[in-house]
Amino acid sequence: MNTLFKQFQRYTFLQVILYIITGSLALLYPQQFSKWVIYLIAAYVALLGLANLMAALKERRQYNVTGLQFYLGIFLLIGALGILVLAKPLLTLTTIVLGFFILVNGVMRVMQAFDLKKMNHSFLPWIIYGLILVVIGLILMFNALSSIMTLIGSVLIFMGISELIGYFQLRKLEQ
Repeated sequence: MNTLFKQFQRYTFLQVILYIITGSLALLYPQQFSKWVIYLIAAYVALLGLANLMAALKERRQYNVTGLQFYLGIFLLIGALGILVLAKPLLTLTTIVLGFFILVNGVMRVMQAFDLKKMNHSFLPWIIYGLILVVIGLILMFNALSSIMTLIGSVLIFMGISELIGYFQLRKLEQ
């Protein structure tokens, strides 16, 4: 168990730095960050496609056979192009749909709060919660890409801080 802790600790500071830098970039530059992520994913898929094509060409030279790697390489190159073309619209559409569902949930919580008020129960927390959901849903719906990048950035910064806290807690356990 002690070696497991040491393995996690070895790269903790690197993870913390990457999480916080990446999260900060997503918060500060959401449009550019989303483009960068899309380009990075598309480039990775394209490189996989090219690697498969190179392996297929080598196989063809050696054995005069066109194998599965050739078709996989073509598929991955087409997939990389599809990522470049469709990723941003799909991300935006998904965020808008998510925002709509959160908005509906918020409205339902506010309605539920008024029902609780009629029954003389505590209702104010439900109204506050419902209104927060309504605002978040509207923000996601009308500022989709920036909103999702803000959420991703916030989560990454939170993860970085949490990893750092966990590092120091594990370090105290070892002493």
